[in-house]
Amino acid sequence: MDDRWIQEQIENWVSDFLIDDAGDRVDPALAPHAQGILATFLRHACSVRQVAPDAIEEKDVRAGLLDGLGSLSLSEKLQPLVPQLVGEFLADLQRRGRLAGGESHLHMVLTLKDAFLRSQRGEAESIDRVAAKIGRNDRCPCGSGKKYKKCCLNLLDGDDH
Repeated sequence: MDDRWIQEQIENWVSDFLIDDAGDRVDPALAPHAQGILATFLRHACSVRQVAPDAIEEKDVRAGLLDGLGSLSLSEKLQPLVPQLVGEFLADLQRRGRLAGGESHLHMVLTLKDAFLRSQRGEAESIDRVAAKIGRNDRCPCGSGKKYKKCCLNLLDGDDH
């Protein structure tokens, strides 16, 4: 795939969005930065799996937002506006028939807003454990009746169950 072609496609898509919808969807304070934000986001999202812009998926969008835009130097006042801008852009790509799932990507990006703001402050994303840790000598959660260490503990190593 030609990198120059992808770059042109990204620039065209961003320009189309900003020219057609800038007045309605882009906060005036963020408008001077919108071109760079969206192009950087989409370039990074494409680079995750080395795909064209029309083939990005949820994990690419997540990486584009949290990793690709992590180095932005925007004021704290503008940072909360970025996820909305990116989400609206993705939804617009779906409306134009350029990207499947743009509306669902919009909702995902909005739920990642807090993680994005933490990444802008340089804070690590925390992951909370939702279940108790399984001890090696606990009964296996698969229901076999065996101890975890003799049953499913080694499944990731390729051992049989």
